[in-house]
Amino acid sequence: MQLRLKDHLYWCAPAGRVIFLDAEADRYFGLPATAEEAFLRLASGRERQEDQNGLAPLIARGMLVEDQRGEGVRPPQTVELATEDLLREESRTDPIALAQAFFFELSAAWLLRTRPLAELIERAAEILPEATRNELDLGRTLCRIAAASVALSLVTRATNRCLVRALAVHRACQLRRIAAKFVFGVRANPFGAHCWVQHQGRVVVGEFEQVRLYTPILALG
Repeated sequence: MQLRLKDHLYWCAPAGRVIFLDAEADRYFGLPATAEEAFLRLASGRERQEDQNGLAPLIARGMLVEDQRGEGVRPPQTVELATEDLLREESRTDPIALAQAFFFELSAAWLLRTRPLAELIERAAEILPEATRNELDLGRTLCRIAAASVALSLVTRATNRCLVRALAVHRACQLRRIAAKFVFGVRANPFGAHCWVQHQGRVVVGEFEQVRLYTPILALG
């Protein structure tokens, strides 16, 4: 039987360890060593007959399903390597941009409390035609969005808000028709997860020094 991942299940292998993001259940999980080896062979098209035992728990939990689409196991998602922060120095922000950032964060926090993560991912994955801008105008717009988010984070002083901030900033970019990437990343040993927004190789929100420690597991936009 040919197998594929169920919908809304994503994976990557930081440091050789397989980690999954189940967007429907809103959780990350890993695999025992035997199942991990069997899954990596399945993903690379080198599965063995004896791998059925290792894959059995994933099949039983509905993580692997019959591949009637003929797509196989989706490879890990890739995104352009981030090389720096968009804001290289402290930038001033104006009251209007700060108010907009506050509205987008309130909306993002409310959506995360009231909507399934899979639904928000589908919304964030919507690709709008990018607006025609010169590089100077694009840079100024992105800096305005980023500076407002940074300023707001200094006011809220809340921790563990990378998902809220990234969702808010990505939505601000979407509405301005800027083709930014909303990225979920993970690391192994110890496990950690992080979210950020980047435009090409520059991190708009999420801090490059953090981003470089994580492997993308899902990239939207």
